[in-house]
Amino acid sequence: MGQNYTEKIVGRRQPQRVFSPAEYHRRASALQLRVDRLNPYPKPRGFVFKAKSWDDYETWKRRQTNPRLW
Repeated sequence: MGQNYTEKIVGRRQPQRVFSPAEYHRRASALQLRVDRLNPYPKPRGFVFKAKSWDDYETWKRRQTNPRLW
């Protein structure tokens, strides 16, 4: 008929650690710096691209090799 499934518990769960918002921000900033070092594409400077039509925009977008631009 029905099978009884049991749960296997190995070890103990780590207690949840709660940090201040400033600590979370510091950790996120450090992680972002590490990720940016691994990214092969440089972070572009801010700019505004104005296209005359959606087709022009799509053509420009297809020619870009850095995925961070769009």
